[in-house]
Amino acid sequence: MLIGAMVRRLNDGVDYPTFRDAWLPDERFAGDPRRVLSAIDLADPQQLLTVALVDATPEQVPEWLDRIGASERRRAERIKGLVGPWQLNSTYRIVADDDFALPITR
Repeated sequence: MLIGAMVRRLNDGVDYPTFRDAWLPDERFAGDPRRVLSAIDLADPQQLLTVALVDATPEQVPEWLDRIGASERRRAERIKGLVGPWQLNSTYRIVADDDFALPITR
């Protein structure tokens, strides 16, 4: 399992619903391994965090990106005037999944 994390800032005068409308993909891909969470900073509503939970291995990413690449480029074109440059854009491999409501094993 991988996590894609992006932090960006909505441009002045842009609200999240406007961004979301442009950001949503215009097509779906069967077997797309992503679940995407979006969050607005409580202290700064222009700050946007997007986290994608990706049910794939690092080796599968190039093939998956080839399949969705054209759609992702269209989305990037639609949002380019709505947000500033990424402050964070990284992919991480999950190494632990802890539920602090349960006993933690070491």
